[in-house]
Parts: sequence; C-alpha cells; structure tokens
Amino acid sequence: MDLAAFNVQQSCQLRVKATLLRLLDEIPGVHSIRELLGTLPAKLEEAGFRDVSSTVKDFTRAYRDSLFDIDSVYTMSRYSFFTYTAGDVEEMVQTCAELHKLLDEVERRVLG
Repeated sequence: MDLAAFNVQQSCQLRVKATLLRLLDEIPGVHSIRELLGTLPAKLEEAGFRDVSSTVKDFTRAYRDSLFDIDSVYTMSRYSFFTYTAGDVEEMVQTCAELHKLLDEVERRVLG
C-alpha cells in the first residue's frame, strides 16, 4: 500500500505541475501539492481568470484533509516508516481522480 500511496502522490504532483507548465509556462521546484495548488489560483488571478481561480480554491478547501494526507506521503516515504491502509489509499485515489478532473476543466476554461 505504501508504494500505491507514493504513486498517487506523484500522479497528483506531476498533474498540477503539467497544468502550471501548460497555462503559465513554469514549473515550481516544490513537491507539495497544496503549495502547488496555492500557486495556481494566484497565477490564474494575475492572468484575469478569477472564476477559475475560485474553483481551484474551493477544491483545495473541500479536499484539504485528503490533500494533506497525500502531501505527507512524499515526506513519509523518505524520512519515516509509515504504513498506509487500503482505505487510506482508496481515499487518496479518489481525491487524485477529482484533482485530475478539476485540472482538465481548468485547462479547458483557460485554453478554450
């Protein structure tokens, strides 16, 4: 389960970075999904996409706890021994799937 959790974290992190690259032509050198999701709405607002920015902020608030758990996987995989349950991973997978849907929608709304 630990490897599955790590793969979910990597999927989320890289998906957010792909959106930042597509929309803003930049990739921040951070690994925190929550930090990346904090950068995205700020940049969207700067570019005049306030409504899209609000959608990202709403998602981040709604999935705050799960995003925290997914972020923790990155650190735990390197500096600690922690075992994730199937239930933990399932929740992470569901959040990650919703994140992918959100970012698809963000890209569609911004890029047309």
